[in-house]
Amino acid sequence: MRWQMAGDGLDVTVEWRDGALLAMVQRAGITGTPQPLGLVSLDGQPLRLAPPHRVEHGDGVRGARRLTLEAASEPDGLLYRQIVEVTPDRPFARFAGELHNAGTRTIHVTAATFMQLAVVGAPSHVFHVEQFSWQYRRDFFSQNQVLLEIARAPHRIAMGSHPSHYWAPSSCAWLALRPATPHAHGAEIAAGPGLVVGFEFNGKFHASAWAEPHQTHVSATIDALNHRLAPGATFDLPAWFVGAYDGDWDEAGYVTQRFSEAYIAPPLPDARYPWVQYNSWKYGREIDEQQQLAVIERCAQLGIELVVLDLGWSAAIGDWRPDPVKFPRGLRPLAERARALGMRFGVHLALPQCSVSAPIAQQHPEWIICPEVDDYFGAGSLCLGHEPCRDWLIGEILRLIDEEGIEYIIHDGEDMVKYCTRTDHSHAPGDSNYANSQRGIDVVMSTVRRERPDVVLENCEDGGCMMTFRMVRTYDTSITVDNIATYATRQGIYGASYPFSPRYSVRYMEDDPTPYTLRSSIFGGPLILMQRLTEWSDADLALTIEAIAQYKRLRGLIRDARILHLVPPRANVERRGIGWDAIGALQADGQRAVVFVFRALGGPDRFAVRLRALDPAASYAVSGSDAGALGVYRGAALMAEGITLQLGEESAEILELERQAADGGVA
Repeated sequence: MRWQMAGDGLDVTVEWRDGALLAMVQRAGITGTPQPLGLVSLDGQPLRLAPPHRVEHGDGVRGARRLTLEAASEPDGLLYRQIVEVTPDRPFARFAGELHNAGTRTIHVTAATFMQLAVVGAPSHVFHVEQFSWQYRRDFFSQNQVLLEIARAPHRIAMGSHPSHYWAPSSCAWLALRPATPHAHGAEIAAGPGLVVGFEFNGKFHASAWAEPHQTHVSATIDALNHRLAPGATFDLPAWFVGAYDGDWDEAGYVTQRFSEAYIAPPLPDARYPWVQYNSWKYGREIDEQQQLAVIERCAQLGIELVVLDLGWSAAIGDWRPDPVKFPRGLRPLAERARALGMRFGVHLALPQCSVSAPIAQQHPEWIICPEVDDYFGAGSLCLGHEPCRDWLIGEILRLIDEEGIEYIIHDGEDMVKYCTRTDHSHAPGDSNYANSQRGIDVVMSTVRRERPDVVLENCEDGGCMMTFRMVRTYDTSITVDNIATYATRQGIYGASYPFSPRYSVRYMEDDPTPYTLRSSIFGGPLILMQRLTEWSDADLALTIEAIAQYKRLRGLIRDARILHLVPPRANVERRGIGWDAIGALQADGQRAVVFVFRALGGPDRFAVRLRALDPAASYAVSGSDAGALGVYRGAALMAEGITLQLGEESAEILELERQAADGGVA
């Protein structure tokens, strides 16, 4: 039994064979081999399926073509449903499965390899990008290019929600593959046909990539799974997607971003997005109504579009009511003043945390995993995999939104997917990874989005440690690096803008405003000022107003552009960095580009920045924010010799390119 789906440059074949559903992908230059879908173990035994009894073709998400297969598992009384979607306008396919218990006894799902892919040819290169970490290393969102050689152990990559204070690496839930070129160890490899894979799971899992003779494999497996599947219940396997590209790692990222924006991410909140925002964290937790009303006035002066109160506004962590001493009239007066000045208003919530002094902790002390542990600013850990706790939190968030006029929520916490072994919770012991993700934080935030669709959501899990496409499906934006210095901020956007659109790269600016620090914060977005704005000088205000205007002028181009990773920032020494780095954005039609060039400490005084992806035969007028008009250059020259700039230490230049028409005017 076989079913074929033709996409835009990527075809999928699904077949039933020997008790399993298998799928393979094909594209020009890449041949797949059949691999199992939904490789699930039940009570330690593999799931075996009868031939599908239902086959349905229809419309999928946002115009995708969908194939749905249903098959029974005997004698367990289980029904397995597999969904495969191909997109008509992009070379991508998406896979999702679910297992329904139609029987009469509870079954334990003890293992799930939810993704498997194999292609003819080995060795291959795999490329992935790390997440944020306070402990593992200080070069955040580092890029890894690994040669998968035959007869070597699989390259294992931890992904999903991980605590940033652990001494171990974890990566964004995405990778790219490309056939290897001879003798390519550690070197930049030639462009060629390749595949990208993205994972829609916020729990902890690991991807593995390895080479066998004539074949390269990738798989993904949920960590620590022991899910209790009761009669009538459904187990959702995490979804994943695969896409095709031709080119370098920049191209792999670009096709992923365009697919994600079209088929996964929520629509933009408005045409101006990503916004310029303010966050109160630099004032600490000692915030109050009069202080923040004064800040709101300053925000309007600067051209800020959203005001957010960080930790410290509530009665306690886990008691999500305004502190009656700091905010005796609640938060609505601040929200209304912000709106009167043309801004939105939001708050910070530490969703999986709760102080033992909060009323809910007094009523339900069993909801806190370990009450005596200080997990987050004196608060303990809530188990969102425990259904009563999860449902209470949903109600509290909806109440807060309605009572206080909240239009934006940034959620935080020390690892959103908690480890819980309690036996008095609704999840099975040993299943907190799945329960706290797929049945916990995902249900909380997707319910908030569904019930209050106008509220904008920001992921701030532990400083940038839940960088997944399940996160993208739910949230409008995400942190990349936590409240941190200028150089690290650039590292965050440089790495994260491979898999994720630039709008998923919150720019927390904590350093004092200078041309260098401001320019380091305006590529990507949202741009969030995290300073004591009421204490700024007139010079600080003037510099920031100018930078905000420049950010607003460029944000649309950068948001939708092909990101050009030109010179990586790889030396986060003493928070200030060493040498030069550069990143660019090329408009989809190739008519405009912008390049941000930075020099941290040391390095040469002069540096040639070479561009990519330009039309070699076209001419481009180049100008700098400081240097002014620099001349007209052929695309071939800009890519081969580049533009040579002279910058002092801790300074920056922004170059803009306009493609010229044949007669010398703007194309």
